[in-house]
Amino acid sequence: MSDRIAARQRPVARIVCDARRRRTVRNMERRFTGEFASGEPVRATAVIRNDGMYPHKDVGEPLVHPGDTGVVRESWRFLGEIYYTVEFVARSVFVIMRGHEMVRMGTAFDAA
Repeated sequence: MSDRIAARQRPVARIVCDARRRRTVRNMERRFTGEFASGEPVRATAVIRNDGMYPHKDVGEPLVHPGDTGVVRESWRFLGEIYYTVEFVARSVFVIMRGHEMVRMGTAFDAA
């Protein structure tokens, strides 16, 4: 009887460690979840206004307009949300944005 029980038991989980595969999975997850990588070109979809933190600009003055193109410089998480520092060279500003305020350049979702 113990042979039958041993034959039916299967491993609960299999641990596989392959750094190259993990990297690929993370890049795929990033692409489908809307996360942006450093150095990735993006297009703004919302007006970003000065909330008083940007120097030499009036409070409420638009810093970035929809359609402006920029480059993601860094990303971080705070209280469960992902924030990005984006550089808009044409407007000479660095702003902090969330993922829903921008889209990737050159995708079907790019408004052009």
